[in-house]
Amino acid sequence: MTGRDILLMQLTGSFSVLGERLDAVTDREWTARAIPGSNLVGFILWHAARTIDWGLHCTIRGMPEIADQPAWRRLLSSEAMFDAGLSAAAADQVAQSVSRDDVRAYLDAVRRPALEWLSAVSDRELDQIPDFEARQRDHGYRGPAVWEEISDLAGRPAWWILARPCIAHVRVHAGEVDALRQVIRSSQTTAR
Repeated sequence: MTGRDILLMQLTGSFSVLGERLDAVTDREWTARAIPGSNLVGFILWHAARTIDWGLHCTIRGMPEIADQPAWRRLLSSEAMFDAGLSAAAADQVAQSVSRDDVRAYLDAVRRPALEWLSAVSDRELDQIPDFEARQRDHGYRGPAVWEEISDLAGRPAWWILARPCIAHVRVHAGEVDALRQVIRSSQTTAR
C-alpha cells in the first residue's frame, strides 16, 4: 500500500459521504436554518463539492475546475467561488438557487476525473509543492477575503492539500450537516 492508495481510499470516501447526505437531505432541510448563524445545509453540501473541485483541479493540478465548464457555471456566482470569504447572504443565495440534483450531478462530474487522476499519479508527484499563489491568482481566488481563508495552504505538498481540504474538511462538513439536520428535525417534532 502506498500513500496514494490511502489518499484514494479517503477521497473516494469523501465523495461517498457527500453523496449519502445529498440522497438523505429533504427539500425543506436544504434551505432551512437550523440555528441562528448557521449555514444552510444546501450551501454546506455545495461548498464541500466545490472544495474538492477547487483543491484538486485548480490548486494541485493547475487546470480549470469542473465548475468552469459551461454545464456547471450556473452553480457559481460572482461572489460564491467555493466559499472562502463568502458573506452569509451570498451563502444563503447559493442554497436557494442551486438544487440537490444540481449538486449531486456536479459532484458526480467532479468524481470521475478526480479519482482517475489520483489513481494514476505517483507518490513522488504527490510530494511536489504546487505553485499555490499563482494558481489562485490565475483562477481569481486571490482577493483579500479569499486569500485570508486559504493562504495557509501555500507551500504545502499536493498530498497535504488533498488530505486537508478535500478529505478532512469535507468530513467535518458531513458531520455538520448531520448535526444541523437533527436540529431541524427535532424542531419539526417540537412544533407539532
